[in-house]
Amino acid sequence: MRFWISTLLLLSLAVQCAHAKPPAPAHGSSANRVASASSQAAFRMPESERKAIADYPSWTAPQEPFRIYGNTWYVGPRGLGVYLITSPSGHVLIDGGVPGDAAMIESNIRKLGFKLRDIHWILNTHAHYDHAGGIARLVRDTGAEVIVGAADADALARGGIDDPEYGDLYPFPPVQAARTVRDGERLQLGKLVLTAHATPGHTQGNTTWAWQSCRDGRCLQLVDVSSLSAPGYKLVGNRQYPDIVADYEHSFAMVAALPCDIALGPHPAAVHFWKRVAARNKGDANALVDATGCRAYAGEARESFEAELAKQRADGSSTK
Repeated sequence: MRFWISTLLLLSLAVQCAHAKPPAPAHGSSANRVASASSQAAFRMPESERKAIADYPSWTAPQEPFRIYGNTWYVGPRGLGVYLITSPSGHVLIDGGVPGDAAMIESNIRKLGFKLRDIHWILNTHAHYDHAGGIARLVRDTGAEVIVGAADADALARGGIDDPEYGDLYPFPPVQAARTVRDGERLQLGKLVLTAHATPGHTQGNTTWAWQSCRDGRCLQLVDVSSLSAPGYKLVGNRQYPDIVADYEHSFAMVAALPCDIALGPHPAAVHFWKRVAARNKGDANALVDATGCRAYAGEARESFEAELAKQRADGSSTK
């Protein structure tokens, strides 16, 4: 009898083990973290990229982190906008600087008193080395999931290789996005809601992110306007991106129409961010608040774009 009871108990335990599920991680994917670590180990920065980064020292220049407004914080290097948005349900990080910036970004987050493992999502504005370069390490160290505009997911996974404009000049450790978003899609983390606005042109998946931050009962709309520039881009007869002009025109109009109390950007100087910060530090508490900020940036970018487009069209006509 004891033998049969023992046998039945062992069989019962075996069945339970066979149907048991391993505990799910709090967030992120262990497979993604392993892949991120592997991609970093294999990454070798080419001389073309080293030179480009050296030409823009602000991209790696230390910057003390600070509160922008409410639950939104600046945690990047001086010249590249990296933003932390905090909430009781978890935090969101936007962009990751150039390869090598991740350690500075992580240090800045810790200085503010936040834990890396509380970051649930890392959003990317676009898959270029100066904004996606540090994401692989940040994924490894935070366990966060990466979210990117649908049309940039492949470029992110390739680590910038075979870029339509730059070829293989500016690679970065590749990252596999856990999720992609399309125009108007909303992401919700507890009470925190972020909206993705497709602003193609600079890259095909270029994404502007918008959210609301509140302080003392005053809620403002913050917008991280993804790059609207076209530095050295082929705008006429671009076979790899035939819709490039139409996409830029769409994006200028989109950004100009967005509700926007505080304009941010992957390149803060493009939206005159540091000028406004300096004014706030001198006592103007509302210096960052400007409902025309996004519209003004879109107008400046459009003017520069149209001048370059006219030049390329004229050059093309003169060679016929």
